Amino acid sequence: MRKGLRVLGLAFGLTLAGAGSAAAQVAWDSPMLIVPRGQPGLGLYLMETFGGDIGFMGAWRPASQGVGFRIGIAEEPFDDIALFGGVDINGRLARASREFPLDIDWVLGAGLSVGDDFLLSFPAGITLGRTLEADGVRFVPYATPRVILDAFFGDVDDELDLDVAVDIGIELGFGRNFAVRFGGTLGRDAVAIGVVF
Repeated sequence: MRKGLRVLGLAFGLTLAGAGSAAAQVAWDSPMLIVPRGQPGLGLYLMETFGGDIGFMGAWRPASQGVGFRIGIAEEPFDDIALFGGVDINGRLARASREFPLDIDWVLGAGLSVGDDFLLSFPAGITLGRTLEADGVRFVPYATPRVILDAFFGDVDDELDLDVAVDIGIELGFGRNFAVRFGGTLGRDAVAIGVVF
């Protein structure tokens, strides 16, 4: 068992050491902003993107589980513009109960970013959180650890990388049809805040 954990730790460390070389292009998936049992609907977000600067994203998720879509625009370094978009899907793994304190969903995605260069990204992981309610407000802290396969196509070089990232965020739900969602990504430094309705 200890040997297996050492091998897993070494593989994780090597992945982190080699991560991040696709940062020359805006990443569509950071932050992912997928909350287990989260508010469905249209999300509008202001972002500080990974591989770029300030951006704006729209996301549509018709249900808290299933397929979601996103499209956005962001400023790249040197004042160029990148367009990005993607499709993600999530499904139920576990729900919080007396025996287990967390809601857990699996998460998969595919998307691209086009600017000076071209980036295809394929994240896979889980999202976990806990829904707490008080005085009509729903409070959901969540985390989304994942691995991302990046295929980067640039003017100078093409690369294939494996990256690791974790979103940490909060959703505040007010009533049945409105929420404020925040997410920050560690490992692919990005942050976003917006509303879902």
